Amino acid sequence: MEMPNFLENGNIPREANNSRCNGMNLCTLAALALLILVVVPLLIACFLCLHSQSPEICWAHATLPSEDRDGYIIWKWNLTDCSSFIRNGSDQKLEILQSGMYFIYAQVTRIKTIKDYFTMTLYRDQNILLNQMTGTNSGEDTVSINFGRPYFLSKGEKLFCKVNNGLGHISTENQTYWGLYKM
Repeated sequence: MEMPNFLENGNIPREANNSRCNGMNLCTLAALALLILVVVPLLIACFLCLHSQSPEICWAHATLPSEDRDGYIIWKWNLTDCSSFIRNGSDQKLEILQSGMYFIYAQVTRIKTIKDYFTMTLYRDQNILLNQMTGTNSGEDTVSINFGRPYFLSKGEKLFCKVNNGLGHISTENQTYWGLYKM
């Protein structure tokens, strides 16, 4: 009885072995070429995009509030990398120089009991209410209220804060502050 070709010497016939090998090599090479053509340009584009972004973040932070004769709050501002995003005006309002998303945060700390609730109100432009925080008027000796959330702000808008009943019941140290950063 004659043995079939593919079983001679326990090997697969040379013709079958070559056709399968060549097909596998072509498939592997085609997949590798496609991977290089797609992935490499994508990696280069990602690198160029990330590399061109500035690592600096605009951050405006106000502390140490004080009152002037008319009851307006004067804040000590620290603006970090904000020259093209925000300007602190002489009227104690932050002017937005570039439209975009900004994260605004604030905290007010009451240090003594008062008759009314204490509030801090964040306004945009001519008394357009953005946010208001209200805290209790009694209870613990020291009570803090705070908030933080993103807002879309347009170029030219101005932001400012008011505190009811003046600063006599509010901590003017580092426990009362507000600020924002460009997202």
